[in-house]
Amino acid sequence: MAPKVEYADNLGPSRQEDGTIEGTSEEIIDNPDKATAFAISGIDEHYDIDSDNSPQPEVRANVPNVDDPSMPVNTLRAWTLGLLFTILGTGINQFFSMRYPSVTISSLVAQLVAYPAGRALAHALPIMRITLFGREIALNPDHHFNIKEHALITIMSNLSFGPSWATDIIQAQVAPAFLGLKTPVGYQFLLALTMQLFGLGMAGMAYRFIVEPPHMVWPSTLANAALFQTLHGRANPKADGWSISRYRFFVYVFAGGWLWYWLPGFLFTGLSTFAFICWAAPNNIVINNLFGMSTGLAYLPTTFDWSQIAYNGSPLVVPFWAQANVFAGSVILFALVTPILYYTNTWYTAYLPFSGGDIYDNTGNVFNASRVVDRHGNFSPEDYKDYSPIFMPVTFALSYGISFATMTCVPTYIFLNYWKQIVGAFNPQRKKDIHARLIERYPDAPWWWYAALTVIVLGLTIMVQEVYDTQMPVWGVYLAFGLAAFYLIPTGSVYAVANLNSNVLTVLGEIISGYAIPGKPVVMLIFKFYAYTGLSQAMIFASDMKLGLYMKIPRRTLFVAQLTACIVGSLTQNAVVLWMLHNVKDICESDQPNKYTCPQGRVNFSSSIVWGAVGPARLYSVGKIYAGLLHLFWLGALLPVATFFLKKKYPDSKLLRNLHWPLFFAGTGNVPPATGINYSSAFAVSFIFNKWIRGKYPHWWAKASLQ
Repeated sequence: MAPKVEYADNLGPSRQEDGTIEGTSEEIIDNPDKATAFAISGIDEHYDIDSDNSPQPEVRANVPNVDDPSMPVNTLRAWTLGLLFTILGTGINQFFSMRYPSVTISSLVAQLVAYPAGRALAHALPIMRITLFGREIALNPDHHFNIKEHALITIMSNLSFGPSWATDIIQAQVAPAFLGLKTPVGYQFLLALTMQLFGLGMAGMAYRFIVEPPHMVWPSTLANAALFQTLHGRANPKADGWSISRYRFFVYVFAGGWLWYWLPGFLFTGLSTFAFICWAAPNNIVINNLFGMSTGLAYLPTTFDWSQIAYNGSPLVVPFWAQANVFAGSVILFALVTPILYYTNTWYTAYLPFSGGDIYDNTGNVFNASRVVDRHGNFSPEDYKDYSPIFMPVTFALSYGISFATMTCVPTYIFLNYWKQIVGAFNPQRKKDIHARLIERYPDAPWWWYAALTVIVLGLTIMVQEVYDTQMPVWGVYLAFGLAAFYLIPTGSVYAVANLNSNVLTVLGEIISGYAIPGKPVVMLIFKFYAYTGLSQAMIFASDMKLGLYMKIPRRTLFVAQLTACIVGSLTQNAVVLWMLHNVKDICESDQPNKYTCPQGRVNFSSSIVWGAVGPARLYSVGKIYAGLLHLFWLGALLPVATFFLKKKYPDSKLLRNLHWPLFFAGTGNVPPATGINYSSAFAVSFIFNKWIRGKYPHWWAKASLQ
């Protein structure tokens, strides 16, 4: 029997003692507030794909199973604010990304600011129609800024606020502090634009595989959806005795978090990395290695800083089973294996810092990449031989090995366990959940739109390489695009269920280009970033497509919005980079007075030297120092196969059912610079909210956990 639930106001349907609902079903379907309240009250009930609500409880709690087709979304005010936030946010983020430390504006800021801005614009503009480009459109359809317009603005901001890896290539090429090459403006703009748009084409073609299915939740979008409901909705069911509204709860948490941040952020930064054992023995190297928070393993992690807890993403949006797999990987691979490697001096790691992202020479100093290349960026084998081999800290070296395992593990696991769903997605009569059925009332954005866009981008990419003589072979373009396409469904499937990016094409791109096109640093950067950026952008586009599905934004409107935001954002980023490279004195120099040292450009310049010039053959080929890490390729492929057959033999095993090898390996992808404190604290928060509270107070969890 469904539970009896009380409501704090009259904005929700009342359940009777027998579990039936007061009011007609039509009354509920026509009111999103009632639908949300009803979903929260019955969060522990079971729904299947044919039901009138989502099979996923977290989706039911934050996404109403109703839609109002008459609600305007493709409005002038939405486009005005969307483009404004795209230009401002992208420009500011790009400007400060070239500084260390940097300042970043997230799309959450745009989501929050867009609400009062949209309401003000809706009330200020007169309700009238105007003619624009020969078409009559509504200047202001009404005085109500609605949830769909808000979602459209957020999606446009989210697409463009992120980093542009093409600008890192431009910094490495153009800045006098790095290669100091002269590159045409057309090349710079087209390079960035094609890298970004490639992802849109791929995401659209994979829509039926990684966006439409109900189990492809894309957890991070639920945080956006919850905030939309908080700002626009009025549903306020009592949840396990709590009658506080979502909006008031959000205001309290937001204000409390802002006030608290001053403690670990400024007044007492020791609260951020509370390494009290290291304070007691500050000069003990072993204690620092095992218990240090920044350069150690953080064996007793204690932190009072949310930025540390959410370093790898908010644990509140990650399912507990997924967080448990990530935590298990961090414990076994780093807390257990790493000390063994270090204290047995494997790869000479005992002479280096325990953890870090720098590479070193044979004197223990940071490797000076400029000593092994000439002024044009070409590798000099003689200088390399006279200087030093490359050595990596143990966590850095092991992180590459784990990336090797992830490369083979992710596609093997996904194709073994989800091949039926992948094949079933080709069936035009496939079953769809309530949200996919509701979006069908709008004209579809056909598959061939995205395919045509991908073909155009491929042609432009080849043109860029040929016209501007980048030395990237045409087959290299096809290979980079092929790698991204091959990993699209596996990587998207992991991201969609666990909110974890298992994209390791930056490492695979370095290895393939280093072997196939040796001695070409810039070519290596172009190759790896076409593969990596294409896949990463596809994940961002797919995530926003899911948010558009949840918010019932017509797919054709969404296509135009994503395409426009991508183009405008890319042009803005490049304009800012080019202006800074030609107008900021000593830009990218390590002693630049205002700290515009181009940290990302510097990292990618060093990466281009190590992998494009020195090359992986001098590190990983048979007989070389890190050759043993290659065994992780076959290990990553074998483990999912073994587990697959063990689950067939022991179908009731809870351990085997919840063991997810891609999360086990890929979850530690941020080490270094992440350390044990980031993984253990996230696991603790996930256990409290997504395991204990979800089990004991499911209605409170459904109403408040994503605020």
